[in-house]
Amino acid sequence: MKSWWLLFILNLPLLQEVTRKYLVHSDLVFFGADLLVLSTAVAIGLQGKLNLKAVPVLFWMLSALFVVLTALTHVLNGNHIGLYGIGLRATFLPLVYLLISARYVSAGETNSERLLLCVTCWILIIGTVALLQVMLGKNHPINSVWGTSAMGIGDFATREKAVLIPGMFRPASIFTHTGKFGQVIFTLVLFRWCHLLFSQGKRSTLSYALMLFDLVVIFVSGQRAALMFLVLAMLIVALVYMRQHGAKVRNLLLPVAIIPAGLLGAWIARPTLATAVYERFASVINAVPTRLEGNLWLPIKTMLDSYLFTGEGLGYFTFGSRIFGGVQVFDAIKMQGLGESSLIRLSGEVGLTTATMIVVACLAIVTRGFRVCGMYVGSSIGSGAVYFSVWMLCLMLWSNTADVFANSIVTTIGSALGGACLVRAGARGFLTEPGTKVLNQVQTSGIMLGKYKYLGRANF
Repeated sequence: MKSWWLLFILNLPLLQEVTRKYLVHSDLVFFGADLLVLSTAVAIGLQGKLNLKAVPVLFWMLSALFVVLTALTHVLNGNHIGLYGIGLRATFLPLVYLLISARYVSAGETNSERLLLCVTCWILIIGTVALLQVMLGKNHPINSVWGTSAMGIGDFATREKAVLIPGMFRPASIFTHTGKFGQVIFTLVLFRWCHLLFSQGKRSTLSYALMLFDLVVIFVSGQRAALMFLVLAMLIVALVYMRQHGAKVRNLLLPVAIIPAGLLGAWIARPTLATAVYERFASVINAVPTRLEGNLWLPIKTMLDSYLFTGEGLGYFTFGSRIFGGVQVFDAIKMQGLGESSLIRLSGEVGLTTATMIVVACLAIVTRGFRVCGMYVGSSIGSGAVYFSVWMLCLMLWSNTADVFANSIVTTIGSALGGACLVRAGARGFLTEPGTKVLNQVQTSGIMLGKYKYLGRANF
């Protein structure tokens, strides 16, 4: 299958969001995109190039058990078949994107660079639209969604001080909701920074200068968790590379220095605005304990008492299920707190025990990503693999304060960028697809020599 088509498919999560917001105001856009993705995966599979064996056996075992148990619960509850389809989509569609991404990045050394270029372009587009929305004001038509003015935006405020600056708000950019904006921009920036700082390809000065723009876009989003998890993610990646590869000091200090430098520059230009941004993002320190209590600690008691082994049915509380009779979890289950958490939502659908199975299954892929990273010193494959593992861990933590795993835009675009964690590997290194041209490298007896030295001993 042509590389350009695979690259188009990997950009589909964002393309479908833009199409749905500006052109076709219907969820059928998602259905059409899903058909394209699944058809592409089947076509690659029929060619024998969908590397299902790269997915850990533990993932397949737990997923199979998950499907059996949830199908049984669905039948017993007598739910609409559409609910089950919505639930399966939210749970397993990211895996389809991950497998297609693995096929794409393993088909040529330059393909990871093309993904990076696409990500950079998306950040520029998303950031530019967001900046225009803020500058033109929330009542401007640019901030309308489906004809409704100021729909999907959020307040730029803190619990302690309420609105920090009158008229200031959190825009939605090209998305239908500001929450999607923050979660997606975190994903894209993390991918870009991992590749810029921890792969050994030649980069222009402009590429590093654009890191400041990345930071500006996160500030504009007003998504406190996006900045918090970006900092946490880069610390984890830095520790991984220090332990395994001895990363350069410059690579470790750059993401640390760029955040205060960005705030300082903003403060010099507009002190009031910079202070508001600082207070908004600094308030996450007090917000995290409160959000955890309301979304996890208090609701988990209800899950242990009433939803330990079974629930209302897969997909019952998932986004998009309302057309088939689904509802919001906090509207249907009486519990302490709000319960705006992926674990609480999934436990209410399938039971806490069954929900734990899919969490462990995902952790199996995360573990493989770290092992792949250890095999690819300074390569784009290694950077892509560590990106996915760290991104998934951050999303798991984030999901305790917001139901990020019910948002398919975030999970699919993140998986579409993370295929490096499922590349084919032999006893001592990377095995390219037959007939693939490998640049600056010589392959002998399964060992890759040359520009990078892949001497990992893991056998996947």
